[in-house]
Amino acid sequence: MPALVIADLHLDLWLKAGRDPFQACPPETLRSLDALFIAGDLCNKPKARWSKMLEHISRYVPLERVYVTPGNHDYYGHTFDKDDSLERIAKEAGAHFVQTRQVHIEDTRFLCCTLWTDFQLFGDVSGGMQDAQEKLNDYRSIRVAAAGYRRLQPIETRRKHLEHRQWLENKLTDHFPGRTVVVTHHAPLPTAAEAIHQSLQPAYCSDLTSTIERSGVDEWLFGHTHIPVEVEIGAARVRNVSLGYPDQVAEGQEVHRLLSGWIDT
Repeated sequence: MPALVIADLHLDLWLKAGRDPFQACPPETLRSLDALFIAGDLCNKPKARWSKMLEHISRYVPLERVYVTPGNHDYYGHTFDKDDSLERIAKEAGAHFVQTRQVHIEDTRFLCCTLWTDFQLFGDVSGGMQDAQEKLNDYRSIRVAAAGYRRLQPIETRRKHLEHRQWLENKLTDHFPGRTVVVTHHAPLPTAAEAIHQSLQPAYCSDLTSTIERSGVDEWLFGHTHIPVEVEIGAARVRNVSLGYPDQVAEGQEVHRLLSGWIDT
């Protein structure tokens, strides 16, 4: 049975623009899916919009087959430390919330987490964090509830990256007889962000090349950069599966972008 991984749906922005990316897909293709993984950035303001966006997706794929991992935009207008409320919204809609979770489909396991980044791409962690704090909306639009709802800080997303990375590395050392697919929002390789201004690249990707090579993972699918890329690292096929914003996708290109994360399990 096939699975599909899509990142950066930004479905609220597509519908606001009067476009439905799923309409371009043959209905039988979507109905054939055993699982649809949303690898971050379903929409902004999840408390107000996740339910509506998931209801829209249910027209094409039954929600019991939908697995949602949050991206940075899924925390906009929300709090960084309230994944439990995101999980509740997903569950009440009938979908699955998969943050540092493992999902088995046939003989394939999917290891899912947001990932974030370590800001270490060019060796200057503090400089990378400072640039991100000054220039990225993440650190203006996301709050931390446990700290009086102040703005999120890069040191906190770096810590979360290290947590997610440790979880992934632990899972990848577990013996598993089938195929392993890693699903993250943020990118695990430096070349994924080459088209982005250099000062911000450390906020988009980390260099996990050695982890990929060492782990024997079969595939690693990610988003966040909205830049199509596909490379082979060791035995792994590593690819970006972003849909992107509606003004980044020409009419008629939706199907190609949506189905780029197709996997036969």
